[in-house]
Amino acid sequence: MPKIHPIIDRYWSLAAAILLPVIKVHSGGLIRNELLSVICTALLIHSWFMQRKYAKSKWRLAFMTLLLSLIMLGPIWFGLNVIRAYTYPSNWKHDVDLYLYICDMQDKVWQVAQILGMAVVLWLIVDLARWLAKRSFGKLP
Repeated sequence: MPKIHPIIDRYWSLAAAILLPVIKVHSGGLIRNELLSVICTALLIHSWFMQRKYAKSKWRLAFMTLLLSLIMLGPIWFGLNVIRAYTYPSNWKHDVDLYLYICDMQDKVWQVAQILGMAVVLWLIVDLARWLAKRSFGKLP
């Protein structure tokens, strides 16, 4: 069996999880929404296991966990949107409370995504500053 390059082995599932929703949008709905949410979630979990395998330090693994958690909120929100569509109280046969609960959950997912997004950006700024300082002044503690 041929050996796979570590970069491909590490990032293929992340790339697939990001590209699948793009393919769905441009293909006119070839993939069902429910299936897309489950597949993307599974691919992102696989990507996290690959990051654990190839991480060079605990800090890099923590950053990748934070980044993957942010990306994972997309399929979670999308899956909640599917549930929300099926529980829409158009004919009042469905439970209105469940519909409103799903709407509230989507709001919470959005708030968590904003917090994680700010944390990822802050981490990137600090990482870039450390890299620039190391290149300019030599080794840092």
